[in-house]
Amino acid sequence: MAGGGKPVRAVTSYFLADGSERTVDFTLQLVHDQETGRDYLFPNGMDVTDRVAAQWTAAQAAAATAQAEVLQQAADARAADVAALRAVEAELSRALELSAKVLDNTADGIYGLDAAGRVEFVNPAAVRITGHARDEQLGSDQHSLIHGRRADGSDYPLEQCPVWQALQTGRTVVADDEVYWRADGRPVPVELVAVPTVEDGEVTGVVVSFRDLTARLAAEAQTAELRRLEQQAAEQRALSDRLQQALLTPPPEPDHLHVVVRYQPAAHHAQVGGDWYDAFLQPDGATMLVIGDVVGHDSSAAASMGQLRGLMRALAYDNDESLEATLTRVEHAARGLAVETLATALLARIERCPDVPVTGTRTLRWTSAGHLPPVLLQADGTSAVLETPVDLMLGVDPDAPRRSHETELPNGSTLLLFTDGLVERRSGDLDEGVERLRAALTDLGTRPLDELCDLLLARLVPASGDDDVALLAVRAYPEDRPRPPEAGPNVLPPGIG
Repeated sequence: MAGGGKPVRAVTSYFLADGSERTVDFTLQLVHDQETGRDYLFPNGMDVTDRVAAQWTAAQAAAATAQAEVLQQAADARAADVAALRAVEAELSRALELSAKVLDNTADGIYGLDAAGRVEFVNPAAVRITGHARDEQLGSDQHSLIHGRRADGSDYPLEQCPVWQALQTGRTVVADDEVYWRADGRPVPVELVAVPTVEDGEVTGVVVSFRDLTARLAAEAQTAELRRLEQQAAEQRALSDRLQQALLTPPPEPDHLHVVVRYQPAAHHAQVGGDWYDAFLQPDGATMLVIGDVVGHDSSAAASMGQLRGLMRALAYDNDESLEATLTRVEHAARGLAVETLATALLARIERCPDVPVTGTRTLRWTSAGHLPPVLLQADGTSAVLETPVDLMLGVDPDAPRRSHETELPNGSTLLLFTDGLVERRSGDLDEGVERLRAALTDLGTRPLDELCDLLLARLVPASGDDDVALLAVRAYPEDRPRPPEAGPNVLPPGIG
């Protein structure tokens, strides 16, 4: 109301003659006419129908825009959630794919059980090891299917099963001596690990990983057998070595001759050999030398070696017959005593010349029954192989013709007798081996004899040598001078001076 004198503004509707509704914004002002004393009410209005409509439209548009922005924000948030969900799904898919690859390609059998012990999944290795198809295992009681009997065929109570114990206790159980039974009825030794699955504090199942031990146990058994055979061979070798060492006695040390011997067994201790050496003095003071090699690498070869060595020593000790005659007698005696073996041997004698003063040289005589020739090394490092026609080895024909040979043994020279283990290699022949020997001797002509033998073995015999080596070395010193200190004292049997 305008009765208070203040203008009154109002926005209201009005109707035109055609009945259409319009909106008017008008003001009422009360005016007092002092001359007449009368009050007048003046209305002033404006049709704002279009403006109101425009404002309403703008408000609606603003509301729609705000609502659109809210919806867009919700859509953006939902899109982000969807993208995150898809990323999680993709990561989960990759993890599942990787898990499937691991399960499908691992050599160990893997299966999962629910809380009741029924199979929920099984990998290809478990199918292969047990022989039970996947469909046969899924949903089955795994203990009854593959684990219900012990190795001896007796019943295996469920409560004693390590997998069941893992299900009941919620703790991982490891067992390394179990048996699973294949579909064809064959037992498979396995080791297994049972890991419980726990959700919200409750055991919901167990994942079992197991490994077929068949190959490992077979390898362990084979290894144990090899160790047993190795130990047996070592014991046999030790016995044969003791036999050989007992037979291969220290050599004598006659005046102005230095004799050094070496025997080196093969690196492969499952074999023994028949290599031997011998050195002894005859009653007249001559020095007898023997080097030999019985065919074979076993205890029989070592035994035959001992018999031949004894015969050779006994028959060559006290007689003045030729060397070739001694070998013939040895063969006849061996045959008569049933010493049936094949062997190479070289019998040699170093003699003083009775009609030559002590300033003269010594004579070396020898005969060979199929053995390697001696090598003569001079002090200046030059060497010569004393090659002669080789006669038949021992054990073939006791009446085979034999020959003897001789040469001078100068003062300062070194005579080497050896078995083939010193020079023979699988990659070459004996001639090449002898040439290697001569090359190895070029700087050893004046070395002390013990040092010469040790260096020669080190240079020529590999650590993995597969044959025994016997080496006999003799160095001649002038008789008109004292025996060199490096040769040590004389060692002579009783009655020989």
